[in-house]
Amino acid sequence: MAVLTYPHPILRRRAKPVEPGSPEARKVAAALREEFSSLAAHGLAANQIGLPLRAILVRLGGEERVLLNPEVVARSAEVEVDWEGCLSLPGVEAEVPRAKEVRVRAVGEDGSQVELALSDLEARVLQHEVDHLDGVLYVDLLPQGERRAVLAAYRRAREATKEKVPSAG
Repeated sequence: MAVLTYPHPILRRRAKPVEPGSPEARKVAAALREEFSSLAAHGLAANQIGLPLRAILVRLGGEERVLLNPEVVARSAEVEVDWEGCLSLPGVEAEVPRAKEVRVRAVGEDGSQVELALSDLEARVLQHEVDHLDGVLYVDLLPQGERRAVLAAYRRAREATKEKVPSAG
């Protein structure tokens, strides 16, 4: 598997809930771990690797955790603006506003209920990955002009890295 990049349509679809303990849940957890092991990232959502299921893998406190059906249930009123990038939009970053603190409910791989109170980078990572499961990319949180500029820079970077095919002549 590989990380899908914008504008792949699966990145814009809301992912389906996954049944903890099911073969599907085991498959998505294994796929997330396998792909994440080769990445320099804080998190990865299942739909980024072509699996339209509500599952993410995040690094929290130095530990990698797979969370099934995560949802942000509370956000602080305090917002922080910080730089974000995305594996699905390689080569570009932007300053993105996010809640400084969040409370997240999810199910662990073993079926246990998980509730996390997170702040700062960990809160940002969870919000970013849950957004993926809802078909939202970080650029969607930017003012329209800035969003256009970031996407234009992404397209230019993508064109620049495409292999040039010699013309038959």
